[in-house]
Amino acid sequence: MTFPSPKDPAQSPVWDNYVVAQTVAAALGRIPRQALAFGVQVQGSHVHLHFRLTELTSEGRQDIAHIADALETLVGDDVEVTDSYEVTDQIRLSPFDGVRWIFCAHVDNDET
Repeated sequence: MTFPSPKDPAQSPVWDNYVVAQTVAAALGRIPRQALAFGVQVQGSHVHLHFRLTELTSEGRQDIAHIADALETLVGDDVEVTDSYEVTDQIRLSPFDGVRWIFCAHVDNDET
């Protein structure tokens, strides 16, 4: 099986969109319960997963590792997948931060 890559998107029209789709597939049923937001940043063959959490539990860390491992399997060996997390009580997302945010928790106005 040949995977799309930044240099040869094959049948994938846009590399970034391909990575976003694969990230969604990798995260199905695995986004940590404590997640406020989850996104992916694509810079060529380097893919970075961003998590914003209310706390980091051992279960949450396992979920993050599972998502990263699944994504590595889906995009192939030519892509480096890394991850990071921020523990916070607020959702701060920007359309200018280079991250394609895939998940954002619903927060009631009286909770912010």
